[in-house]
Formats: sequence, structure tokens, C-alpha cells
Amino acid sequence: MLLTCLAKGFNRENIESRKKLIKIAEIFNQNNPVNIIPKFTWKVSPVITAVYDNINAIKEVVRKLKREDFGISIVISGIISEIRDIMNEMSLNMHTVHLSLGIFGKKELLPSEQQILEITTMCGHHCISTQSIEHYINLIREGKMSIEKAAQNLAKPCVCGIFNTSRAIEILNELKK
Repeated sequence: MLLTCLAKGFNRENIESRKKLIKIAEIFNQNNPVNIIPKFTWKVSPVITAVYDNINAIKEVVRKLKREDFGISIVISGIISEIRDIMNEMSLNMHTVHLSLGIFGKKELLPSEQQILEITTMCGHHCISTQSIEHYINLIREGKMSIEKAAQNLAKPCVCGIFNTSRAIEILNELKK
């Protein structure tokens, strides 16, 4: 997942920064993301996100962004060793690394199936409900909907654009059994 964001009090209100952000969104979009924040939000959202299922697409995006040198931070989320390899290949330095420390709190409120939890957490705003996943799994099992269509439908409520439909298809394939 790639993310870029304008900073409040720094460049969020700057028209030139907004133009750069839209150019970054266009670069994200040109490289076949499996999901991207809706285009109609590019002119108003301070954040642009895109999800890829192909490491070469991410490399190409990073290559283009480095060449353009927009001066706006880019966040890459994924497997650290793969990100480190990309950074080394592009002669870039990683600035910050965030690690997941696990799940804390009332775990009993989470879905009992790990795979369903993996899908519900694909949206940064948790707009994918357990019930919708179960509904689509039933439709898939009954032959009323394809796995691809179910993944596309599950992605619709994700306003942040970071729902990974390719990964959802893999997980739904496992769950339909």
C-alpha cells in the first residue's frame, strides 16, 4: 500500500502542493493499483492511497516519484524486507518503520475466524463488516456470485481505498470451502 499526505499547517492549503498531490495520485493510478482512493476525492482529500498486488508496480511508482521529486512524503506499507530491498535498489533511505505489536483489548469482540478478521481489517476505517463477509461467502457457496464480484462489493464501503481486492479473493477462496 502506498500513501501520500499533505500536512496541516505546512502544505495542506498550498495550491501548488495540491497540484503535486494530484500528480502523485495520477502516478499511483497509472501503475495498475488493485484499489485506489476514489478519483473524485483527489481534489479535496489531503491523503491519497493506493494498493498493489505486484511488487514491480510498486517499484515503478517509487522510481517515478523519485524522478519527479515532489517533496511530499510517501509511505509504503508492506513486508519490511521487500520495502528495504526497494529502497536499496532505488538508493533511498527508510525514514520510519512501524511494526504491529499485536492485538490488545476485548479480543472476544473480534471475528472468531482469522481469515474474516484479515478481511475486516483491510479497510483503515473498519468499514467492512463481518456480516457482509459472511453474506458474500454464502452467496459464493450457493453459486449466486463470483469470488471476484464479492471482493469488489466488499471493497465498495472502503472510503480510504486501501482494501486489497486481490488479497480478498485469495481469502474468500479459502473461506468458501
